[in-house]
Amino acid sequence: MRRALALVSLALVLALAACTGLPTSGYVNPGRGPQTDDTQAFAFVPDGPQDGAAPADIVEGFLRAGSGPTDDWATAKMFLAPGTSWDPRARVTIDRLSDRRAAATSDGTGVTVALTTVAGVDATGAYAPSASGVSETLSFTLAQVDGQWRITSAPDGVVLYEEVFPTVYQSASVAYFDPTWSFIVPDVRWFPRPLVASRVATALVDGQPSPWLAGAVKSAFPDELSLVGRSVTLSSGGVAQVQLPQAALSLDRTTLDRMQTQLVRSLSSAGISDVQMTVDGAPVTASEVPVRVTRVDPAPAVLTALGVFGSLSGDAVEPINGLSDAVESLLPASVELEADRSLAAVRSQDGDVASALSDGRTFLLDDRPGLIAPSIDGEGAIWSVPSASPTQVRVITAEGVPREVGNAWPDASEITAMQISRDGTRVAAIVTVSGTREVWLAGIERENGTVELGAPHVLSFSQQGAFDLAWLDDTTVGVLATVDGASRLRELNVGGRGTEAAAPDGARILAAGSTSVRVLDDQGRLYSRRGSSWTLVASGIRVLAAQQGTTS
Repeated sequence: MRRALALVSLALVLALAACTGLPTSGYVNPGRGPQTDDTQAFAFVPDGPQDGAAPADIVEGFLRAGSGPTDDWATAKMFLAPGTSWDPRARVTIDRLSDRRAAATSDGTGVTVALTTVAGVDATGAYAPSASGVSETLSFTLAQVDGQWRITSAPDGVVLYEEVFPTVYQSASVAYFDPTWSFIVPDVRWFPRPLVASRVATALVDGQPSPWLAGAVKSAFPDELSLVGRSVTLSSGGVAQVQLPQAALSLDRTTLDRMQTQLVRSLSSAGISDVQMTVDGAPVTASEVPVRVTRVDPAPAVLTALGVFGSLSGDAVEPINGLSDAVESLLPASVELEADRSLAAVRSQDGDVASALSDGRTFLLDDRPGLIAPSIDGEGAIWSVPSASPTQVRVITAEGVPREVGNAWPDASEITAMQISRDGTRVAAIVTVSGTREVWLAGIERENGTVELGAPHVLSFSQQGAFDLAWLDDTTVGVLATVDGASRLRELNVGGRGTEAAAPDGARILAAGSTSVRVLDDQGRLYSRRGSSWTLVASGIRVLAAQQGTTS
């Protein structure tokens, strides 16, 4: 009877989880902070082992108990024989509810569980999707303990259905700086909800950035500095206190201020709004440093069908001083603007890549055949690559001095679209690998005048029909695709799960808005989406420009 109740409870939880539509990545606007590090709005309370349960039932119950991280997965450990070693924090395997199958071995002392994996989370909290249809088999051994079957050997980690995972684990953005200490760069991780604040602080102070991002970002926390203890405590006033060793007192004020900024930004994504560094219980004097924003200008930048380029304001297009004439002279098919609008990267209708400067000058940068739309990096250089040669990426100054980019998109046979994040540390691309389109990320690494990409990180496998992408915000890459003749917008969370929805018919260009998503269709109609609704903004538009942020 209790087994039946447990299954009914799980079905109810899955139904509730399926009805939610809350965002699961990026920074959140914190409200009232948690009262303790173990507080959570919702928690699974899985059943322990039932008397007389068969080996397969014990293993299935053990896997379900992975949804209860309270007290270091105390319920799951009840299924283990005394002395059995099992590390629940080693990894999370995310699988499909309908595909999980458990079967006992012929002698009754072993159980195998077949899974179809959707994604995984490693010991640092980093999320990675699995290729479609990947199968995995887990093996368990059991023995009788006081007349009851118990597990004597189990793979480390927990296994969660994809519907359950975001309810048990919470995403949080571990905050790093770009190499110029100007931007905050989020590194999205997933941690058990009861432990999220402490795990975030530990990941920031004692850990490292995700491997694909590590060479592109900086942390103010010295490598030799460690947390005192492994928890974040709350003062009577509700301020989260992060305990550091005596060595923190020898750090200069600039370093301490940057550390404070990283902690505040990181813990805000765990729902904590006030943070104080302490040494031996005494507050450390530090303040947040100002950082640049990565939102784009509220006004779209467009080229009209009449060949006029500028900022769209109502029904009028307002020229950008010094830049509009230069852009128009290049007869653009695509445009990307630098944040201060002093520079544009243009691909002409003839397929060449050129720069347009606010003083009216233009420079031909790249005339290789088959070039895709270029993108501007954080140093004001323009990135260009032929679609058929993904490894041949060049970064070119606005006045035409080129450099090759090392380790660019290895193993890819084609590149369809590419854009650099507005903090300048990451680049996203649609690439083709073994005949299949995928979305990849890479960190941008600079040293002694050279530019290289870090090891590619697969953001999404099997992106059927994908042809354009854009950074929608710091943790979301939007992808336009055509599937069975219909336009689709996929929003892929960097370090998390994604969503898919309909896009306007004939969508061909995607760009971020300040608080919206913008799409231009093949009839010259510009749409903006807020929430789930698309609104027609303007007609007679030939090009929708990408924007690398704003100075305001």
